[in-house]
Amino acid sequence: MSSIQLTPKAHKRLSAFVGEMAGIQLPAHKKNLIESRLRKRVVSLDFNNFDDYVEFFLSDDKGAKTEQSIVIDLLTTNKTDFYREARQFEFLSEFYSNSANRLLLKRKPLNVWCAAASTGEEPYTLALELSELARVYSDFSFRILATDISPTVLATARRGVYPESRIATVPLELRKRYFLRSKDTSKALVKMSKPLRNSIQFDEFNLIQGDYSALSKFDVIFCRNVMIYFSPEDRQKVIANLRQRLNPNGLLFVGHAESIGHNRLDFQQLIPTVYQVK
Repeated sequence: MSSIQLTPKAHKRLSAFVGEMAGIQLPAHKKNLIESRLRKRVVSLDFNNFDDYVEFFLSDDKGAKTEQSIVIDLLTTNKTDFYREARQFEFLSEFYSNSANRLLLKRKPLNVWCAAASTGEEPYTLALELSELARVYSDFSFRILATDISPTVLATARRGVYPESRIATVPLELRKRYFLRSKDTSKALVKMSKPLRNSIQFDEFNLIQGDYSALSKFDVIFCRNVMIYFSPEDRQKVIANLRQRLNPNGLLFVGHAESIGHNRLDFQQLIPTVYQVK
């Protein structure tokens, strides 16, 4: 199986497709990564080489569209954790603990978009923090839209079931309040509580090709650790689209390795990686 190599021709066609569809850049130095992630798939479908496999999923043949989704899924990095970059969640909680900021909502639910939800840890962390605020402030409520390009990771997110080891970063008090342990102790699994799961709507959305105008306006957008895989041009287009979906005074949270570039003129920076619409 290891003898199946990604040819320059297959790499060029594959990277062009993934770049156009998902914005993910796959330059020459990613060749080994592509091979390692797709080789088993190529073999399982009885293709003898990458060229024939790429020819298939770019064709109009039956199953090609499904295979395109699988390819993007396999080449997408879904590294995520509960309370990843925890300071941002602390800041969000502090921001809406301020009565003046809550007044800006005019007693409407805080509308939050988690734009790269992956397997759900990020939107559930948001739900944990915002649920705690709702416990304290009677004038505060929220709703969360969590989207991702991958239906596979969204299915995991909707289930809300995780190995117990995954929630080590969640404060103990919140674990007791919002997580249900499996009755089968040998499985060491936990499940998000039903109210928490019900506070989040999970949907597919493509940040590169999606129709942003079909989305509502948001008070808060988290779009973290996905734009680092985009070209500079795609990154600026995505940030401009996110800006258009933010309400006045809305907040944009990005990853620590990400920059909003010339779109900075539309925002003021509150803390590193957190921006507010001017």
